[in-house]
Amino acid sequence: MKCLIIAAGQGTRLKSKGEVKPLVPLLGVPLIERVIRSSKEGGADEFFVVTGQHQQPLSDFLKPLAERISLSLTLIQNDEWEQGNGVSVLKARDWIDEPFLLMMADHLVDQEIIQALSKQPLVDGEVILAVDTNLQNPMVDLEDVTRVHVESGRILDIDKSMAEYNAFDTGCFLCTPTIFDALEEARDRHNDTSLSAGIRVLAKKQKIRALPVRNFWIDVDDQKSFEKAEQELLQILRGKSHDGPVSRRLNRPLSIRCSRILVRYPVTPNQISLFSFLLSVLATVLFVLDGYAFLVLGGVVAQASSIIDGCDGEVARLKYLSSEYGGWFDAVLDRYADAFLLFGLTWHVHGHNPSPLVLVVGFLAIIGSFMVSYTADKHDRLMKSRIDKGIRIGRDIRVFLIFCAALLNMPYLILMAIAVLMNTEAIRRIIVCREHEES
Repeated sequence: MKCLIIAAGQGTRLKSKGEVKPLVPLLGVPLIERVIRSSKEGGADEFFVVTGQHQQPLSDFLKPLAERISLSLTLIQNDEWEQGNGVSVLKARDWIDEPFLLMMADHLVDQEIIQALSKQPLVDGEVILAVDTNLQNPMVDLEDVTRVHVESGRILDIDKSMAEYNAFDTGCFLCTPTIFDALEEARDRHNDTSLSAGIRVLAKKQKIRALPVRNFWIDVDDQKSFEKAEQELLQILRGKSHDGPVSRRLNRPLSIRCSRILVRYPVTPNQISLFSFLLSVLATVLFVLDGYAFLVLGGVVAQASSIIDGCDGEVARLKYLSSEYGGWFDAVLDRYADAFLLFGLTWHVHGHNPSPLVLVVGFLAIIGSFMVSYTADKHDRLMKSRIDKGIRIGRDIRVFLIFCAALLNMPYLILMAIAVLMNTEAIRRIIVCREHEES
């Protein structure tokens, strides 16, 4: 599906962040790139971007981006950009003669909204606008948002100053070429070159439908909305379904703060994974050194490694750098890190208690951690259709127990606890999955 993105305005209210508003980086990614990637994930495969005053810098950014992510991209220059966003849409008339998505370069929209919109059936000459029906949406600036009056699925009116309204304009449209005729009519008959004027023309002809949505979207128009968008994107990272209890309550809030800083720099997720692993190696060296101070410092470094370990995935999601290899590489390094940390803790205990039993306990702890990690994916895949009420004992708990072992100077007791917990969880998963197969 074709997608038209309007990026011709001045964006003066966000100049504190950058001269060219669509290129202002939000958590390391320019606004227009976020719009393009969301639209692509939502089903668009051919893009047209209308530029205005900042045609050259946008071209310099968008053309390499199109090559990098294998994108079909056409730039359309609007020399009359000061006349309004309706004129910018009209500039695409010679390029688009079929249904298309219409997006704004400064409106961040959840890909699920775009997916839902692109699947809507269109009657000839119809336009569909995704409207937010949550009038209490904290992302909305009531002083600036375009208000919409919807009745029986039809849009009756649209304007920023309406007193009677029941929805907000998300800036996300599914259009037929009829939109061009409506914009011309609004310009010629009403001397109004705004996009909203064209929508009002369609509303009078009962040619504009509303698609109610409640997913995330925001018009990033000024410093306040920029900060709201940033906070919301970071908040979304907290919802990772496979996070263990330590990750949810301790690691994730801290790793998100780190990721917020890391996205400003050209650091890759794989480099973060490697750094986290090297911290685990450092913690192991500290465990091997004799003395309580080294033990505590090793525990702190191990826990820091566990926190940083969450940043690779966060940065990957925020900067659209996720890959299967990256996930696999991180998992491999995690297994090595687990082995190093438990070996270092075993070495420390054995140095103070040179009993063969210590080596057996350490061996069981290492094997148990491997088996819990190995059985996790298979267990989750088999249990998709069933609620498993067991506590998720993952790497976050293992490393946190190591941290507690160091802090409380109880390495042997907690090494035994890790050995028992990890192997018990692996056996429990085997039994649960077996029962699931037989049921």
